[in-house]
Amino acid sequence: MNNIKALTFDIGGTVFDWKTAVIEAVQTLAQNRQAKVDAETFAMDWRTKKFELLGRMHAGEISGLNADGLLQLGLEELSRAYSQLNLSEPDRIELTQAWHRMKAWPDFPDALVQMRKSYYVAVLTILSFSIAVDCSKLNNTHWDAIMSCEFLGHYKPKAEAYQRGCQLLGFAPEQVMMVASHPLDLLAASKAGLKTAFVKEKMNEPDLPGFTGEIDVNQFDVVAEDFTDLASQLSSLKERV
Repeated sequence: MNNIKALTFDIGGTVFDWKTAVIEAVQTLAQNRQAKVDAETFAMDWRTKKFELLGRMHAGEISGLNADGLLQLGLEELSRAYSQLNLSEPDRIELTQAWHRMKAWPDFPDALVQMRKSYYVAVLTILSFSIAVDCSKLNNTHWDAIMSCEFLGHYKPKAEAYQRGCQLLGFAPEQVMMVASHPLDLLAASKAGLKTAFVKEKMNEPDLPGFTGEIDVNQFDVVAEDFTDLASQLSSLKERV
């Protein structure tokens, strides 16, 4: 633990609130169409579909797409279930832009400033580079690096994605700590040789393996109530070195 040099962050759900951004966009579209839609259910279905499509991409069933492409394809496949919205291609493109407008959790910006004093801080995400850049700019969030899996040759939770991220930062896996609110992400990072920090989730996620259910927090190197707590624990760790 004393040898950690860099922190890599999941951002979708961990750092940025995807659900509120999507719900607001769906509600606006539904109001404009005078259609009745449960926006939260739509948001959860859409996120579920994205991970389903990512799995199909891993299996080689569909051609390589970045996260924006997966999100738009997901909307296309959901359009029949939500036929009342009459989603056109421009609608799908516009809805996907909601992911570019995600707000950071309130405690994150100050905590990141604190953590950046002692560690390199970087994004390591399955989301597209443009989503990561747009949301970081929107929230005035400053990283030392943004690494999207669309450029790494592999997508999380494949071990190669984490290891390639470490390689690009110039550190061995054991010198890097993955920070996330999703156990699946952290368990995969641990198997790839990284240290792990679990920040307790701030919202309900879809019923997906590794996202919901009982969590054995003893699997992780650090467990934090929130980002303020994480920054405090990591600061104490540095002070003991």
